Amino acid sequence: MALQPPRITMLRMPAELPRPGESVTVSCEASSELPELTLLYWLENGFFVESLHPDGTVREGTVQEEPQGSELALHRDLHFSSFDSRHLHTNFTCVVLSPLGVDTRELQWPSPALGPVTERSGGLG
Repeated sequence: MALQPPRITMLRMPAELPRPGESVTVSCEASSELPELTLLYWLENGFFVESLHPDGTVREGTVQEEPQGSELALHRDLHFSSFDSRHLHTNFTCVVLSPLGVDTRELQWPSPALGPVTERSGGLG
């Protein structure tokens, strides 16, 4: 049987939109049949997170590995020390990569709860 490419199995994130200033963690889980040759990492707008945040305000956790039959489950967190509204409009992508292929999953924040409408329409009154 041929080896399968790695795949992202789950992206865990808060059920509600984080508030500015909150500490937030998002988790990415993947599986691979070539664990010793597999990388799991996060990108921000196509760049490595550490290169954009040398201060550590957004940082990756360490990769955790757990055997699952013939495969290995990999897990890596993305930590926001102080969530900022600009993060809502930033493209964060979890990537799993091995010689067998690549899989990606984009982070999609929950939609903000609809509050009362405060704008007035431009209609005639």
